[in-house]
Amino acid sequence: MSLLAIVILLANLLTKTVEPLAPLSATDMPRVMPTEVKAIYVTSTTAKLQQRMTELRQLIYDTELNAVVINTKEPFGPRIYPELKVLVDELHKEGLWVIARHVVFQDDELAERQPELSLKRASTANWKDRGGHGWVDPANREVWEYNLDIAQKTLELGFDEINLDYIRFPTDGDLNNIIYPSWNKTTPREEILKNFLRWLRQNMKAVKPYTVLSIDVYGETFLRDFAGSTGQRMTTLAPEVDVVSPMVYPSHYRSGNFGYTNPATQPYGVVYGTLEKGQLLFANAPNTIVRPWLQDFHLGAQYTPAMVRAQITATTDAGNHNGWMLWNPKNIYSESALLKE
Repeated sequence: MSLLAIVILLANLLTKTVEPLAPLSATDMPRVMPTEVKAIYVTSTTAKLQQRMTELRQLIYDTELNAVVINTKEPFGPRIYPELKVLVDELHKEGLWVIARHVVFQDDELAERQPELSLKRASTANWKDRGGHGWVDPANREVWEYNLDIAQKTLELGFDEINLDYIRFPTDGDLNNIIYPSWNKTTPREEILKNFLRWLRQNMKAVKPYTVLSIDVYGETFLRDFAGSTGQRMTTLAPEVDVVSPMVYPSHYRSGNFGYTNPATQPYGVVYGTLEKGQLLFANAPNTIVRPWLQDFHLGAQYTPAMVRAQITATTDAGNHNGWMLWNPKNIYSESALLKE
């Protein structure tokens, strides 16, 4: 190429108009999870009530809270609606981490709409658990696709984290007479759940690499390396997610656990003992965060603010500084249990 041709080429490059990159939308901007997530749970019904949300947002503003967990998929179906994006945007402007609670395999709506995906009884009727809820087969790929679709729609609303609940096999009801349309009963339960979580996480992060995936598990899964009937074996599942949230509600422990006749009356000991023992199960998942669900409701004992605070203290005393989440099914929380800010 001659010197003149090179000069002309350089001149063209310097004068060429470069189209600016389109700015990232708010939902595409990566957000950084707080080092300590301190959250309260909000039902989809509460999220629609302006006065209730105003009260809860004031609670958050006045205390150490910095995150909200909102139902987006319940046993009765998805709870995704246009106004939810407005709420998520407002919560982000207030500096909050916004988590979507997504109930996975306990699914009345899908089981009724597509009975071929439902767990069955010998009579071919849909199987129900003790609470009367239907379940879909955890091994069925169509069930996986359905949950991925809802999770992706949830992320489009701007949620920072997808929190999977009922990520397990059934544990109550007539378990001996369940017919699974897809699960062959030879593949271990924990392998089914592991494969689902790995597949879901890969597909979610392919669209939004910074998506946080968390799972809720029984507190007893931290006490021994065993899957049981749930399939929730920590050494198998923990490497597949970003956050594990054990439900360490003292009222849910059996008499005799940690030597307590009524574990519900011993919030500090139950939470501390569970989290301390569970640390041994995360050797193969050093980057997975543990963030427990704590009890702020009356069951097994009248729960006072001091008992709620005892659980928070136990969490940090056990060496866990990743935060915690408070559960109350009515979304009524013990403000005096929380530090003021």
